[in-house]
Amino acid sequence: MPNRKKIDLKRYLDLWKKHHSRSSITVSTQRGCPYTCRWCSTAVYGQSYRRRSAAKVATELKMLKEEYQPDQVWFVDDVFTVSHKWLASFRDEVLQQDAVIPFECITRAERLNDEVLTMLKESGCFRVWIGAESGSQRIIDAMDRRVSAEQVQQMTIATKQAGMETGTFIMLGYPGETEEDIHLTLDHLKKANPDHFTITIAYPIKGTGLYEDIKDKITKQPDWFSSTDRDIDFLRTYPRKYYDYAVRWVVNSVQLHKLQLAHQQNTLPGWKLQLKVIVARLGMLWSRTGVKKGMYSKSGNSRRNAEPAEVF
Repeated sequence: MPNRKKIDLKRYLDLWKKHHSRSSITVSTQRGCPYTCRWCSTAVYGQSYRRRSAAKVATELKMLKEEYQPDQVWFVDDVFTVSHKWLASFRDEVLQQDAVIPFECITRAERLNDEVLTMLKESGCFRVWIGAESGSQRIIDAMDRRVSAEQVQQMTIATKQAGMETGTFIMLGYPGETEEDIHLTLDHLKKANPDHFTITIAYPIKGTGLYEDIKDKITKQPDWFSSTDRDIDFLRTYPRKYYDYAVRWVVNSVQLHKLQLAHQQNTLPGWKLQLKVIVARLGMLWSRTGVKKGMYSKSGNSRRNAEPAEVF
């Protein structure tokens, strides 16, 4: 087990409680990921899959429950439900050891079904994050995700029906992505209607297939010692500023859609969101017009002050 006594974990728990109303502890049960997503780094743990026994993980949860009393656990594994056999053992062990703690985890749509969702719920899961990245099947295939947008939508809906919250991850600005693909991503989010989602502008991590694909199109590569992979930029379909506006457009459009589902679009928050959607859309159109006027070039000067998208 990790030697958590080496740090003052109570300070972390108290800080989470103060700012998020719930204290949280991270737990890792596996190393490696057998999948082949081109943007995801497998350089640390590789693509072979190794996992601690379900009994040992349950014992760790029991210890956390008794010594730290966290409100929830975040499993950091790339694909928590990759092995259904392991998951069944995990469910049995946490129940037997009285080690159930509410938790959230990440997985893939094709590794979920009704039986798996039931096991997750019985084990204490309250939120499932399902990788999507895009609503365009063309972009999903370019990423080598090996899943369909329809599968993600179906399992997001099924997870909510099983009584758990849902979350998903979205990426804009992947090589070759067009405005039509972004529209498909927005449609996907409206259909799946996850409770939470994060959205980022694609960035190339060294050692990945994505980095190899774009390394001769890099327009901004800061010094390694003073930056991260997120600061690397490359020649995309549209200027970087376009994607900053596109992120705002998608986020505000999804929030507006949720108000529309609740018949609250004609309220002050609804009107504010409608205005934000219009402004973001105009920004997208303005940025695209800038390409035609020569405001965007391979030098990347138009992106000099652009910042990575925030996580929403």
